[in-house]
Amino acid sequence: MSTAPQMVASEIAQGSPAQAVATPPAAVGLAEAVEHWQEHTRGPEVALRGERLPAFKSQAMHWPVNPLYTPLDLEAVGFDYQRDVGFPGEYPFTRSVKPNGNRTALWTMAQVTGFGRGMDWAKRARFMLDQGLQGLILEHDLPTTNGYDSDDPIAEGEVGRAGLAIDSLEDLDLAFDLPFDRCKYLMSVCNAPQPVNLAMIIAALERKGVDPKQFVLHTVNGILIEYTCVGRYIYPPKDGLRIATDCFEYMIEHHPNWAPISIISAQIYAARGNPVQELAFAMTIAMQHIDALLERGLSIDKVAPYFHFVTGVDMDFFEAVCKLRAFRKIWARQMKERYGATRPESMKVRVMSSPGTMSLTLQQPLNNISRLAIMATACALGGVGETMTTPLHDEAHALPADEAIRVGAAIQHIVAHETGVADTIDPLAGSYYVETLTKQMEDAVMAEIDKIMAMGGALAAIERGYFQRELAREQCDRNRALEDGSRKLVGVNHLVLPEERREIPIFRLGDEVEADQIKRLHSLRSRRDSVAVENALAAVRTAAKAGTNLVPPCLVAVKALATHGEICNAMRDVFGVHHPDAQTAGV
Repeated sequence: MSTAPQMVASEIAQGSPAQAVATPPAAVGLAEAVEHWQEHTRGPEVALRGERLPAFKSQAMHWPVNPLYTPLDLEAVGFDYQRDVGFPGEYPFTRSVKPNGNRTALWTMAQVTGFGRGMDWAKRARFMLDQGLQGLILEHDLPTTNGYDSDDPIAEGEVGRAGLAIDSLEDLDLAFDLPFDRCKYLMSVCNAPQPVNLAMIIAALERKGVDPKQFVLHTVNGILIEYTCVGRYIYPPKDGLRIATDCFEYMIEHHPNWAPISIISAQIYAARGNPVQELAFAMTIAMQHIDALLERGLSIDKVAPYFHFVTGVDMDFFEAVCKLRAFRKIWARQMKERYGATRPESMKVRVMSSPGTMSLTLQQPLNNISRLAIMATACALGGVGETMTTPLHDEAHALPADEAIRVGAAIQHIVAHETGVADTIDPLAGSYYVETLTKQMEDAVMAEIDKIMAMGGALAAIERGYFQRELAREQCDRNRALEDGSRKLVGVNHLVLPEERREIPIFRLGDEVEADQIKRLHSLRSRRDSVAVENALAAVRTAAKAGTNLVPPCLVAVKALATHGEICNAMRDVFGVHHPDAQTAGV
């Protein structure tokens, strides 16, 4: 049997349009050779058969994608190897912040989880560690992240639903029933009430007898993201920034091995921001936090090494890879050129990368496993960062089931151990397309950063509603592309199954969880020292008014068993609450 590719009869009879074309002479320059190829080799093929799309563009940026990339494209963007790529572990860190990439050690493998009561979360967290994960990302429920106790009327129906409910130190005691010797990384996502969250974590670890140096705690603490596109804020933006700065300052003094800030640029991506918006908005938000720290007398080389980002990648494989490469380079340039940092550690960005949840579909959810594997591979090829977290294929339906957790953990291990993509450093470097797109992305991000800084920086841009409006516009464009079919999404507007039945295990939280949480909260209030609580809350108000660091009085308050909502209310008494208008509400 012939092994030749199958050809239609007309091709056999007539031959391929390119078969009779001679290659250009060796002495011809590259530009002439490209022109010759276009006219004599590609041109006839396109004229005969056409192309499957009227125009090829990258998914998010809508930049034209050429049929072929050569060194001429690098010349067109002013590419210089030493300046734009360099070597791993050396400025500008495009290839990796680690001199040996992932050859010495793989990235930390983590997953996001959070639901129910402390004991519920502890059980799930132990199961996740048993699946070979090394890091946990703890999400708190909406009442907790917005500074309310579980028995507040506004919290009804939301207790423990979208994250862990934490009303008091006793709840975190239950949650921290963990094998900390197997957990090298814990991220706590509780942004607006950060001094309360941080104080509870410190106090809970003390009660458990866990050495804080035993693992790395990441607090999110990048509050300005919340005003841009998330909405889990409490206080006005300037006060939110002050509170975040207090926490940063306290942590580097008392817990220098922890990470006091993480800018979750993935939330900008989840709000449908394109890669340029994600990087530019996140970088300027980080710079606003840096400026606040410098105003307190800290140096750039003291604070810059502590900054950490979480970025999400989308299904456009090459945009994802190039975004991660540009991320490292842009941070290095900003720290060196804008702030005058001198330590290499100040110029090395710390990044957690994650396949993006916005690429996952409610329809045909098992297809999400393929999407997650592709995006995880893009993360690895783009340099992944210190940590990778994988969302789970059933997240569009409900809280993840145990099977989904196992599959999500396995995806990372398959990418790490079975593909070979972690065996060499920055394996896509030198690709004419990858280097062109990385440089194109860098230039666009730098232009957007300059535009934001000309407005007065991220805080001014947020207060004016600039970030919010730009993200809203991008959302409309993305949705329109799905509606008109110009972007295909399998199961949504392509290969749709009209009578689809989704037989997938659904994890549901019982109604008794909220009732039990409130019952235990009422029990706590009945047996604690109410005078000690009132004195501690008064001290929080005093610190808020005086401008002194809020973490120490919050630490006293949580140890006195003041509740999360009570401490947040004490700060509300001083700062008030943020009431955005239609232009500044976020998206």
